[in-house]
Amino acid sequence: PPKNPSPAPKTTHSTKSDMRKSTHALPLHQTSTHVTYTPHRLKKASIIPDIVDDFHPKCFILPTYGHGKHSQAVLPGKKLKVSKTKEKPSLRVYCPEMKSTTGLTIALTDPDAPSRGNPKWSEMCHWIAPVSEAVGLLESEADFDFNFEFDIDTEKVEDLVKYKAPGPPAGTGYHRYVFILLEGSNTNLTIPDTRQHWGTGKEGHGIRDWAKREGLVVVGGNYFKEKQ
Repeated sequence: PPKNPSPAPKTTHSTKSDMRKSTHALPLHQTSTHVTYTPHRLKKASIIPDIVDDFHPKCFILPTYGHGKHSQAVLPGKKLKVSKTKEKPSLRVYCPEMKSTTGLTIALTDPDAPSRGNPKWSEMCHWIAPVSEAVGLLESEADFDFNFEFDIDTEKVEDLVKYKAPGPPAGTGYHRYVFILLEGSNTNLTIPDTRQHWGTGKEGHGIRDWAKREGLVVVGGNYFKEKQ
């Protein structure tokens, strides 16, 4: 993150989703395992409770950077090179037990800005994107054993806060870049005043404060690590 992050204008936002049913679905036992195992991995990385409170997992999110044979899927704790994360990732969302949702929003936050040992800029907001407005999305499905699995083309999604590529300063070690999937109405979300501290003005504060203010709840998470 930059030394002096520029503030984002405060406004509200309304969007429609661009989601399509996944053509590359994982077997159900794999999706269920990923969903239930997510909080364990987030706790091991101190993401729970430092960044978000413990939560009941409903979804697993699989961000993927790049395309084709050069693509890299993000499994929890994966180490990535700065050069691989310059463009926002595509997303696959697995919610094996979900039948419908009032809306899903993806966010990316850095709790280690400018370093994990000196997080005076944390949290840094890197991305917010309402990725669905899915009230009754699955109501037309006759089979209620249907698994909620979607690919999301994020290039066609209108970001609330534009994707800011990770840029950990040299010598600051690995940063945790944390994806959080939030559920709740996303038709009128408010942009944080600034990226730094997510507009709270408080060190160590960010997505938890913003989500609470917007009436959103955590249903999934993932993270990768990166350093210069």
